[in-house]
Amino acid sequence: MSGSSTTQGRGQATAQVAGQNEESKSSRWDTRRYMVLRGAIGGLAAGVLFGLLQMWFLADAQLPADTIIHMIATIVQPDEYFATGQTSLAVGWAVHVGLSITYGAIFGLLASEFESNVTRVWTACLYGAFIYMLNFLVLAPLLYPVFVEANQPFEGTVHVVYGALLIPFVVRWSGRRVTSGPALPPIALAYENRRTSPAPVASAVPTTTFDPAALR
Repeated sequence: MSGSSTTQGRGQATAQVAGQNEESKSSRWDTRRYMVLRGAIGGLAAGVLFGLLQMWFLADAQLPADTIIHMIATIVQPDEYFATGQTSLAVGWAVHVGLSITYGAIFGLLASEFESNVTRVWTACLYGAFIYMLNFLVLAPLLYPVFVEANQPFEGTVHVVYGALLIPFVVRWSGRRVTSGPALPPIALAYENRRTSPAPVASAVPTTTFDPAALR
């Protein structure tokens, strides 16, 4: 009996440790360090698609597709270079990708504070809108006048799209672990107990036979 209980105790302890290890492994990717990494990777992917989408929009408007990249280059190059065509396409892409990764990493850190995927989703879209307002409505008029000439409605939309593209990289990859089910109502619990309890054993009923002699 003692050996059996010891074995059961060890089995339960092993199961608990295995469950804890599995939960720790699944939640490791939601720690701040990994969320920053996931956000940076998402920012890279979203930034490339973001840039290509802007280039497509310009080409569709019969404008040079790389205009937006040359505009971005003025963040580190003089504004006069844009007017004279001296801005570097490589510099523009480097700045754009670098900012996209940085913004993605920042949002990954922010998203690590949210437990709900729903919160992470709508916050990502708001984050894209925030980037647009910061860059085009605050910084551009003060420091980067070239960006004032951009199509503002399109820029606002495409920045929200950038935030939405971050979503697959920052949502929780494993659902919340349910440790115990909800309590049953009393009537359902009583029914379950009756259903699972063993049926009572019927007692033996003595049988009698009719004896006419006993009536005399």
